[in-house]
Amino acid sequence: MAKRPPRTDKKLALLGKAALFSTLRKEELALIARYSGYCSFAPGEVIFAAGSHVEELYLIEEGTVLIRKSGDGGAQQDIARFIGGEVFGELDLLDTAPRSASAIAEGAATLLVFPSLGLAFRDIIEKHPDTFARILQKLLGVISGRMRAVNKLVSEKTPWVQELKRQLLRDKLTGLYNKAFLDEELPSILHRTSPTSLLVVKPDSFKEINDTFGHEAGDKTLRAIAETLKGLLGEGDIGVRYRGDEFCLVLPGRGERAARDAAEGLRAAVREMDMRAIVGDGAPAFTASVGVSAHPAHAPDARGLVALSYQRMLEARNGGGDAVSGGDGR
Repeated sequence: MAKRPPRTDKKLALLGKAALFSTLRKEELALIARYSGYCSFAPGEVIFAAGSHVEELYLIEEGTVLIRKSGDGGAQQDIARFIGGEVFGELDLLDTAPRSASAIAEGAATLLVFPSLGLAFRDIIEKHPDTFARILQKLLGVISGRMRAVNKLVSEKTPWVQELKRQLLRDKLTGLYNKAFLDEELPSILHRTSPTSLLVVKPDSFKEINDTFGHEAGDKTLRAIAETLKGLLGEGDIGVRYRGDEFCLVLPGRGERAARDAAEGLRAAVREMDMRAIVGDGAPAFTASVGVSAHPAHAPDARGLVALSYQRMLEARNGGGDAVSGGDGR
């Protein structure tokens, strides 16, 4: 597999034509181009295999790519075909779960790969957290728009549509819903149920664990947090992996006082997590910061509710962590 020398102007032109990146500003496209690289594949060459842990998205400059999956009885089935100018692999960019299908070059193909070989997406995010938070929000908006368009064309009760939505709206690593689900469904939840509260929780020492013990320990920690959160879900409650090491808990029918109690319970449950099973006896103290707000008491809509809970989580974190902020009538 040969690599071409990077050509920033060519990358920008290619990125700018792709529908997925249509909402990005020039400087945001330039950042993606900076961390992207060209790869060429021979006819029939595997780009990534089912079961692999590749966390990349691919933009086709030339050629055609087949997505192939094992069907019933192990027979291989081509389930999608991508052509020049199209993007694939974007939904797996943040997931560390194995790929569920393989990608194969139908003929000779040249792809722009992000991030380029040897780079880890989470490392890039740590270098440019604010910019990539905006980029990811925009990309998820485009993906959500595609889902709405599909829903208009095909009955949501069709089994394969249900399966597609399940895959798109679930976080593969933790089994919780993902940020796309929160963006799509929270407004309708608020419309149907009042009051509804939202908790945003972030572990205080996750970066220390990830940097000291490695990404595998980090992934195990995220799964452990998710299981702790699932254990606290009541009937109708919804757990979400918001982004990275941040989680949300949607509490339909619960106002600020009940949400505050739930937040304190979540904080205590995180403190009781036994991290020795993940990192051994050198495990640091593990705590979390939680932000709480309620609709309609604190925020008029879904966007405001998420923003306020997130801000309060940051207040708890900046105050030393292991704390709950909000839900106290202020």
